[in-house]
Amino acid sequence: MEKISFKSRIKPLTLAQYAKISGQITSKYSVNYPWTLKESIKAKDVYTTNIADCTACLITDGNEAVLMHLSPDREINHAFSLVLNFLRAKLDLKNENLQSVLLGSKNTQKSQDIYNKFKALMQQLNIPCSELKNSKNKISVAYKTSNDTVFVTSETIDNMLKKGKNNEDVIKSGFEKVSLADCDEIDNAI
Repeated sequence: MEKISFKSRIKPLTLAQYAKISGQITSKYSVNYPWTLKESIKAKDVYTTNIADCTACLITDGNEAVLMHLSPDREINHAFSLVLNFLRAKLDLKNENLQSVLLGSKNTQKSQDIYNKFKALMQQLNIPCSELKNSKNKISVAYKTSNDTVFVTSETIDNMLKKGKNNEDVIKSGFEKVSLADCDEIDNAI
């Protein structure tokens, strides 16, 4: 999938800015507890909160997005044949404009199992994937199709933004690993 015709932006927000952005998205397009495949959503704009040891995977083609937020505490979430079936039902997996962002996880076996399975699945499906891995605090993420932007926040990100740090440094401070696919960029606009 090397013909992606747009770039997604990843933009860190303060907690207050995130509340405003997520508040613009209808709550029925939020992925909520208990964070299984059943709560996953497909829509133009989506969001989820409280990503701790969970892994969230956002996949978009620039027109719609699928957002999954899976808890490692639920055994069913480790069955990735179900995730693949879910994605086949929700997306055209041959669409060359698909791209993804993986967020979250902690350094525990159960948490890394889900994160690594998502990463392997994105590779298997040939979907470019940016990674924001292992945050120090709970993460919230939102995606808006209108500006093709992934909005992300946490307490660490909030504090760094309030200190006036640039967005690239803010993102790097919020995660143990930051890896951007060629189709993504950190939004440096203020």
